[in-house]
Amino acid sequence: MQVFFKKFESSSPLRSRPDSQNRFGANIVRWCLYLLLAYPIVDYAMVRYGLPFDHSWSSIVLVLLALVAVVRYAQGYRPETFFWSKFAAWYIVFCLALLIIGTPSSNVDYGAFFIDVKYIFVGLLLPYLVEPEEVLSYLYVGAVVSLLLGLDGVFQYITKVPIPVGWTDVGEHVRTRVFSVFGSPAEFGAHMEMAVPLFLGLFVYDQDSRRRWLYALGAIAGLATLLFTYDRGSWLGLSLAALCVAVFYDRRIFVGLLLALLVAWFVPSIHHRIVDLFSPVYWMKSSAGGRIMRWETAFNRMSRNPLFGVGLGKYGGGLASVYHFSIYSDNYYAKILGESGLVGLVLFVGMHLAIVREMVQTVVRRATGATRYLALGGLIGTLSMLIHSFVENLFEYSATAVFYFLMIGLLLLWGRVLDKSKQ
Repeated sequence: MQVFFKKFESSSPLRSRPDSQNRFGANIVRWCLYLLLAYPIVDYAMVRYGLPFDHSWSSIVLVLLALVAVVRYAQGYRPETFFWSKFAAWYIVFCLALLIIGTPSSNVDYGAFFIDVKYIFVGLLLPYLVEPEEVLSYLYVGAVVSLLLGLDGVFQYITKVPIPVGWTDVGEHVRTRVFSVFGSPAEFGAHMEMAVPLFLGLFVYDQDSRRRWLYALGAIAGLATLLFTYDRGSWLGLSLAALCVAVFYDRRIFVGLLLALLVAWFVPSIHHRIVDLFSPVYWMKSSAGGRIMRWETAFNRMSRNPLFGVGLGKYGGGLASVYHFSIYSDNYYAKILGESGLVGLVLFVGMHLAIVREMVQTVVRRATGATRYLALGGLIGTLSMLIHSFVENLFEYSATAVFYFLMIGLLLLWGRVLDKSKQ
């Protein structure tokens, strides 16, 4: 496998610098990033088989990466940081202030803090760990992992894996809802709505015929499993993101989007899930005890302390639900609003708007020809995640947050050398 990765790098127009492998901790960085790219599979294996550090292995990996970055900084390495880093720093400092001011008396406060900010550091550390010329080899590893997950989803659908009754609406009949190793169709859908555009972008960009077959298979399996999750939030996220990118950057994306929507529309079970959204009964149920009621509750909680919210871990998230502080919000922005108020929400949204801005300026605007489709694929995946978060607490899922911050970090690094590469 390692030999194949090297062959991939050598055939890429972006070759590694001669000294990149000699920098401190190069092997540690490589294998730690491989573990994070394979997070869903590694975490499932760790927990399923009760391996050592099953609940803390990712924290150990992050500490190792941080130590490597600190040593390189001490040695005089000063890479250009991301534009969005300062916005992330403001958000992290604000959450830390909430933690300190809240005089935490339980693990809830600390746990909520680390859930909110832990994996942001994955993206922030990347400039100190990865050379821009190495990015494509890591994207390839991510593609292999996503392909395996997609094939697992197809296998679950074929074998009609059992699912809880609560995963289907009353009167709804579906074969099954796939979830792979994630344990949640929404989380699986979030992964695939980011992976599928990258598969398609890599298919157009990469000229190696063997890898193009892999990307094509990944895109097909990814789209299939995205449909088989029957997760409307994922469908909405990817569709609206593709629509936005098509309007502003490439009208040809309309064709692929229209074909996908037509196929989905004529599948009865998918058609029912979509049409049900426009049913008065659905909106009545949502207002009485569903997402609309949960979002109204978040606003009411925030209104008690509009600037700073009710405190970390106290509303809308997994910890708040477990400790009976509140119901689950099914909207990550509503969770942020309820817990950290308008200040926290503005800082959080500002960080992600800065990410999108930098993605457009550093990657999309520099990309031309076939390279542009990989850049647009990365932008679609980023927007998909942010749109989907309106109806799901996606950033609370560790595997999803890791994949998001890894992908944006890698793509932003790759964008720095686009004007220097042979496109």
